[in-house]
Amino acid sequence: MDYKKTAAEIIEKVGGKENISSLTHCVTRLRFTLKDESKADSNAIGKINGVMGTAESAGQFQVIIGPAVEDVYKEAVELAGTGTVKEVEVKKEKLTVKGVFKNGLDTLISCFVPAIPVIAGSGMIKVLATLLTYAGLLTTDSISYTVLNAVGNSIFYFLPFFVGYNAAKKMNVDVFQSLVLAAILMNPTITGIADSGTVVSYFGLPLTVLDYSAQALPVIFAIWLLKYVDKLTEKYTPGIVKVWLRPMINFIVVSAVMLCFIGPVSAVFGNWLMAACTVMMDWGWLAVGINAFLMPLMVLTGTHNATIPLLIQLFATQGFDTIFMPCGMAANISEAGAAAAVAVRTKNKDMRSTAVSASLSALLGITEPALYGVNMRLKKPFIAVLLGALLGGFYVGFVGLQTSAFVTPCLLTIPIYIPEGMNFLVGLSTIPVCFGISFLLAYLFGFEDVPEEGTDEIVSPVKGEVVDLSTVNDQVFASKTMGEGFAVIPSEGKVYAPFDAEVVTLFPTGHAAGLKKADGLELLIHIGIDTVNLNGEGFKALVKQGDHVRKGQELIDFDLEALKEKGYDMTTMMIVTNTQEYQSVRVENGGMTDGKHGVLCVQ
Repeated sequence: MDYKKTAAEIIEKVGGKENISSLTHCVTRLRFTLKDESKADSNAIGKINGVMGTAESAGQFQVIIGPAVEDVYKEAVELAGTGTVKEVEVKKEKLTVKGVFKNGLDTLISCFVPAIPVIAGSGMIKVLATLLTYAGLLTTDSISYTVLNAVGNSIFYFLPFFVGYNAAKKMNVDVFQSLVLAAILMNPTITGIADSGTVVSYFGLPLTVLDYSAQALPVIFAIWLLKYVDKLTEKYTPGIVKVWLRPMINFIVVSAVMLCFIGPVSAVFGNWLMAACTVMMDWGWLAVGINAFLMPLMVLTGTHNATIPLLIQLFATQGFDTIFMPCGMAANISEAGAAAAVAVRTKNKDMRSTAVSASLSALLGITEPALYGVNMRLKKPFIAVLLGALLGGFYVGFVGLQTSAFVTPCLLTIPIYIPEGMNFLVGLSTIPVCFGISFLLAYLFGFEDVPEEGTDEIVSPVKGEVVDLSTVNDQVFASKTMGEGFAVIPSEGKVYAPFDAEVVTLFPTGHAAGLKKADGLELLIHIGIDTVNLNGEGFKALVKQGDHVRKGQELIDFDLEALKEKGYDMTTMMIVTNTQEYQSVRVENGGMTDGKHGVLCVQ
């Protein structure tokens, strides 16, 4: 992939750099905030090399790239000017509840998304510590384990700094003043005044002493307040002392509101979230299954990141999660299983290669290549993913997987999902169970295969059983003198157009027709053997020579049972009469055909 070319084409199709208010990225997506979303051409963007698709969610226009997203992002930043474009004056929209919620959710998500890679990386350090203890190389009471685990935990403890930085960038607030607010929240002198939950007096205001480590909401709301307080202080402080008086007033005002009101209210809100999670935990395996079913749909719309604040709150409050991350494990492995089934079943070499790599990627926690490049593209495998995630989620919940770290749900991290006291092999069994269910469903459901480049897949014009052309009871057809093809023993007396074509030949007897595609492929459809002797009896042509027909349009109706009673062999032959113009004409799928899936492959 040419990252610079891909980035340039994306920027052009979202309306140009002048239409971009801000640009960030997560593990697999470029996330644009656009001034006018109607200028973004989703169809054109989806056709750009390296782009898997697009999504719109929470006020963001998202372009799905996959693992190469960071390389494309760097080029896009150079072309657009900066990763987060400075605020510009845009047309004010009418204030609505929907608009406020949409913008609020966009801001909340944007405060976390840029930090996802370092959060995931820190989580993987905790996975490493767990693996080393399983291998007997470390003990949980050793100094090495304690330090290594602390390295993994540090980002969660000091989360207000990371969230504060992102919030400042998103809301266009001074970054250093924002980080000072995070430092105030984390200052051990303040948090150590009294026991957590104790109310003390701060210039007559009630200040509740709380532990703000791993808390995100207080600093986000404080920075939002800072944005407006700073506008006032910037306007009214004298220029000669502005350099120090402006931040001084900002810190005094905002810190008081933050410590006395925003912090305690956020704590109450966090308690409400925990209460909701507690109710969900009471559902046990049922909750995991339902959430696993919904997870691919959330990834599809890009709203899965909206659960990040809730997850952070879960880890900060109780130190583990039994619902959301385990359901992510079931969903991710189900994506991998369905993609693997496609790899086994497809005849297309490029699709097989894509499906194999997508399956491996999903096993490692990156599901967009499987979701957009394989399962959604072929439709039926995505249904298998949803059902596989549901059933696999039930099993994951029944077994009791849980995690104490924010780590990508994948094959490598499964050890940290197995709690103490659980049989390791039982916990590990969730991987093959989730993979196997979706693999089996996707394989059984099947899908309409993607033809190889330069290849035509021809469906059967009649329904019935596909048989080898060489076995028909007519030497001219069986010897393939007229060309390669296949035959069908029909189960109903109807002939449909297998592709858009011109009817170049239609025998007056109605027993045969010749079609020609726009690309030159010529197909003869011959109904029955020696049926020309019937002089049209039992046949009804529904089109005429010279007509242009659409794929699926009925061409000929014939009385199958009456003709069979007369003793005629109604085996119907489909012959590519200009076989010599092609490298290969071969039958790809035998057995019963419903007229919807490719039977003949022409290359």
